[in-house]
Amino acid sequence: MKPERPAPGGSPARGLAARSRIVLPGYAPPIYQRRPFVPILVFAVMAAGAAMLWSGNIARVAVLNTTLIYAIAAVGLYFAYSVGGLFAFSQAAFMGIGAYTSAKVAGENGFLLGFVVGVAVAFLSAAVLGALLSRARHLYFAIGALAFAELMILVFRNVKFFAGEEAGLVSGMDRPNLFGRYFETEGALFWLLLAVMCAVLVMGALIERSPLRRDALAAKENPEVARANGVRVRTIAVTIFAFGSALAGAAGSLQAHTLGFIAPDTFGVGVAINLYLMILLGGLGSMWGAVVGAFFITWLPELLRPVKTYEDVVFSMLLLATIVVLPQGIVGAASALWERLPKGVLRRAPRE
Repeated sequence: MKPERPAPGGSPARGLAARSRIVLPGYAPPIYQRRPFVPILVFAVMAAGAAMLWSGNIARVAVLNTTLIYAIAAVGLYFAYSVGGLFAFSQAAFMGIGAYTSAKVAGENGFLLGFVVGVAVAFLSAAVLGALLSRARHLYFAIGALAFAELMILVFRNVKFFAGEEAGLVSGMDRPNLFGRYFETEGALFWLLLAVMCAVLVMGALIERSPLRRDALAAKENPEVARANGVRVRTIAVTIFAFGSALAGAAGSLQAHTLGFIAPDTFGVGVAINLYLMILLGGLGSMWGAVVGAFFITWLPELLRPVKTYEDVVFSMLLLATIVVLPQGIVGAASALWERLPKGVLRRAPRE
């Protein structure tokens, strides 16, 4: 066997390392091998195609709009829970904070400022809550977040800033408007919601490829080792939690202006449980699991309308079957199936 010839201006080891990066691409972190923006483009095209196909069916477009709103909140929960490792049962409460704050500010200043302030207040509130509960882990954090959610329902009903004169009921809100354009119809609202959804996915993809995600996962899996390696465990956890809660605030603001009214019970613990179902059924390992889970949970009741008498029973059985058959979630199962495909069938084999 001939000895390895060194590359010009380099050593044999450097030449071997250079070739290893080509022959063994799996050695690189998997997240950096992906093209994260291609799936976002595909998702946008598919959603837009569905909206145009159903342009004559207002009810279906309305359900599609609701799905996008909950998908934004579910992506936020994915970052708070799957990446940050925090049981964010407060996600629905932050939707309420975004909704009520946006309604209060937008009344005299327009939708855009109301939306921005609602997201900012949700982010700051979550940062404060996260800092207060940062020493609590797992179940203790979940109990604290759950207590905060119940407390916020009381605040929405009784504090005058939120409740006004009608115990938290706000009605007659205007549809969103941007730069003189009003999104009055469900079809027009869809394009606004899709734009926000895509912006959220782009931000999520950037975070997924950043050192922030790596540090957050390290802090979640083994905080002691992460701290010993210079990772600011508490700061990372609070930051990820606040970001995920800010997305909940954005979803709440959009929901309030889409429906035209707000009620405190709209942001109860049941909503937080549904959001957890979305990321669980979709798959905890990817933000796309949150999106797929949101579509699954939102559209399944619509598909079960023909069996309305047994809707709850069939819905529960399908959820249970999905959890049992696909313990990794829909996206996790699809990813595992993709990895098992022979090279060259649907996947490009690595270059030699």
